[in-house]
Amino acid sequence: MLKKKIIGFILILFALNCFAQEPEGWYNGKPVLEIQFKGLENIEASELDEIFKSYKKKPFSDELYWEILQKIYALDYFTDIVPKAIPADDKYQYVFLQFTVKEKPAIKDIIFIGNNNVRKADLLSSIKLKKGDIFNEINVKNAERTLKAFYIEKGFTKAEITSKISEDKEKNSINVEFSVNEGKMSVISKILFEGNSKFPEKALKKVLASKESWLLQKGFFREEALQDDKSAIKLFYGEHGYIDAHVETIKKDIDTESDPQKDQITLTYVIMEGEQFTYTGTDFEGNYIFSTNELSEKIKLKKGDIFNLRKFETGFGDIANLYFENGYTGNYIDKKENRNTSTKEVGYTIIIVERERSHVENIIIKGNTKTKENVILREILLKEGDVFSKTKLMNSFRNLANLRYFSAVLPDVLPGSEPDLVDVILNVEEQSTAGIQFGVTFSGSPDPDTFPMSVFAQWEEKNLFGTGRELSVNVNAASDTQSLILGFTENWFLGKPLSVGFDFSISHKTMYSYQDLNYNNIADPFFTESEFNSNSSLADAFKMKYDKLEFGVGMNSGYRWFPKFAVITLRGGLNFGLVKNFYDNNLYRPVDEKVRKQQERWGLTNSLKVKLSVDDRDITYDPSKGWFLSQEVSFFGLIPKIEDEYFFQSDTKGEFYITLLDYPVSDIWNLKFVLGFYSGFSFQVPLAQQSISFERMLYIDGSFKGRGWVGLGLQGAGTVMQNNWVEFRWPLAHGILSLDFFFDAVAVKKDLNDLKNLSINDYYFSFGPGLRFSIPQFPLRLLLANTFKSENGKPVWGNGKGADWRFVLSFNIPNL
Repeated sequence: MLKKKIIGFILILFALNCFAQEPEGWYNGKPVLEIQFKGLENIEASELDEIFKSYKKKPFSDELYWEILQKIYALDYFTDIVPKAIPADDKYQYVFLQFTVKEKPAIKDIIFIGNNNVRKADLLSSIKLKKGDIFNEINVKNAERTLKAFYIEKGFTKAEITSKISEDKEKNSINVEFSVNEGKMSVISKILFEGNSKFPEKALKKVLASKESWLLQKGFFREEALQDDKSAIKLFYGEHGYIDAHVETIKKDIDTESDPQKDQITLTYVIMEGEQFTYTGTDFEGNYIFSTNELSEKIKLKKGDIFNLRKFETGFGDIANLYFENGYTGNYIDKKENRNTSTKEVGYTIIIVERERSHVENIIIKGNTKTKENVILREILLKEGDVFSKTKLMNSFRNLANLRYFSAVLPDVLPGSEPDLVDVILNVEEQSTAGIQFGVTFSGSPDPDTFPMSVFAQWEEKNLFGTGRELSVNVNAASDTQSLILGFTENWFLGKPLSVGFDFSISHKTMYSYQDLNYNNIADPFFTESEFNSNSSLADAFKMKYDKLEFGVGMNSGYRWFPKFAVITLRGGLNFGLVKNFYDNNLYRPVDEKVRKQQERWGLTNSLKVKLSVDDRDITYDPSKGWFLSQEVSFFGLIPKIEDEYFFQSDTKGEFYITLLDYPVSDIWNLKFVLGFYSGFSFQVPLAQQSISFERMLYIDGSFKGRGWVGLGLQGAGTVMQNNWVEFRWPLAHGILSLDFFFDAVAVKKDLNDLKNLSINDYYFSFGPGLRFSIPQFPLRLLLANTFKSENGKPVWGNGKGADWRFVLSFNIPNL
């Protein structure tokens, strides 16, 4: 420590000598405009800019300079540091700090020798040491320990790791070489128990972290897992009232002869079971803030029950959380056992020392290299000075996760400078928020004659310059559709959770329409509607083709509220459009009056939408629990007697998710099953005594609604739709890829009056497996769908033959 102070003092003297070349003392009190490092070779200047950005614009002083210098030395990146203060302007109003540095050697390569059973890529991913890092001997030693722990995790309990370095002084680089002596792998060949008279071996094996080696289970032996096994057995017995049960010893028999590649270990757990106890209740001491009844409700045990250790510990934790949730983070809470061995009864006294509520002293963000700090802070429901709330902290975590700016968000709470103060720490790891997508998708047209394939390209930045703004460009090109959409959204307008967005679109489409050359408002060649309904496929042969050109401008806004139970969002949008149809009216006459009008002149297509949603899903784009409800109303046609179409539309949606299983298989992967339900009801009502055009109707598109059903035409279109699905989801890589199994049921009716005739025969069913990608840059679903209907109570395949496993390409777009 003394040596560092002497060096620091010498450096300050040297720095002052450098500063003395300008007018004496000119820099004192002047704002620091920039901090620059010269001589960087391997270290990114942006990394240092991020570390020292907080010092910019602060007035220069000896204390500030000493603080900067200490931080530079703490980085341990440089062998030499030469400081210099430069006037940033002719009037000496600002200071420019320049540090000329010589870097320590950088790691050129990381080499492994002797790793016969573990891939180099796996070893590299397990350590924090990376190529290009500045060499630090402590980091190398830490890597040795990490590699040893990694090998032990893989069952190589006798593995030894050593390291050596070779330096190239000319290139100022170092190679790090790790020598691995793997030894033999240790696997568990058999698990036995002694002293277990109350429960069979099969039940006990299920709770162990250690597993026997067999076909699908590697059964690596880990010494530290034995302590977990002891705790698991004690808890298992405790759940059934055996509060004294414990593992007295674990015997290890090692077979080194049977397999030259492996040591086969037989584990024998010697158990002392003890007696079974019943529960006599819990008393409380020192509780004034919450009543005894309130606290007792947290323990889900009744007097006279067989004592359950897990339920009691869960209740004890819930009592602590009740205080924690309401800001009492500094309380002392402990429990005292009251046991009667003669009657085999046990109860507890919970002792509470209540202290003042804790307030948030500081909110500290770490790891944000791109995203502005205010963008993160505005999503945090806690503010400095607030009473601490665990619920608000967890909801803040959800808000940050749903931004999709970060691959990891790790909240933490640490003691502050006083006993009743806490610091909230948020460690974030940024990920790419820019996405460039190319692909092929189905256009979703209800017309069977429209080729449903299109090529699309999209560029989107969800966190523009780290400000949280969104910018997107979407291009779609196909034989029948070409479009361009530009969009921009400000998610926090005027510093409030108020979003404001704009978009512009232009599109050209090749469309098809039934003809009416007979001037009877019935599709040719029919003269009555009943004739058309009985043989609508014949009318397809008389369809005409026309081109549609459309321009659109949209504006939207939304506001969010954050009550404890969910996120409430109110959104609204206003869209203005110009549309023109092109065809030879000397040869063709569409049956749809709106198509004819928009051929004669440019038509207006304006709409107004309002949506209210309540969202309790844990993660919006890949939920595993929670629910979602929304109601949207839309008015199409806003200017009377000028527009070509006037109708009202309502969309009601609901989702529910539950986690069926969440079992930790390893430190980085859980076996998880999620069940999801969705139901939606939509209807349209024509206004101003006008019908709704075919292209505006609700329809089964085969990609999002009624997955697998394509080419239904008028059969799959109407003004009323009831859409349902159930999905069984198996996340293969959490937040990235999931294997799903879906079942869809969607029905379309002509109008609301026809809804009273809804029956199972009206539903279009589909089912099948699929892969669902949740990453922002690749939000696709790859599905295999089978379709069927019900006819008089009997299932009939959609193709009339059998299962066809039709490939469906869709998007993973969450309801918001």
